[in-house]
Amino acid sequence: MSTLTTDFATTFRRAADIIRTNGHNKGDYYRIPETGVGIEPAPAECPVCAAGALSIALTGAPRPVADGIPLVEAAARRLLEHLIPGYKRALAIWDLGVLWNDVPERTADDVIAAFEDAARAEETAEAAA
Repeated sequence: MSTLTTDFATTFRRAADIIRTNGHNKGDYYRIPETGVGIEPAPAECPVCAAGALSIALTGAPRPVADGIPLVEAAARRLLEHLIPGYKRALAIWDLGVLWNDVPERTADDVIAAFEDAARAEETAEAAA
């Protein structure tokens, strides 16, 4: 996608499905699992953090490249606004990863639920508009 607009509800649902399918990662956008057979999965098929899932949903890759960063940043900011009312910090991708996704108690189920709750909130707001 080359535009800075997106359907956040759809993006959040895709990101939830990506975590559900690929698994959840902490500490980096993605982790290439050791398969033991000499074949590594593609990065977009690896366990990912919340920001990595958003990036795959929007760009097809778990680590946003330069032209994808603004779109992933906008989606991360929108998600954080749902998670932390009044969120106003400058680096949403970083905050989503380090301050939310990577906390020790965060689970894949938590991340999936956050994406799905944010998607429902987006749909509710859209229907009310």
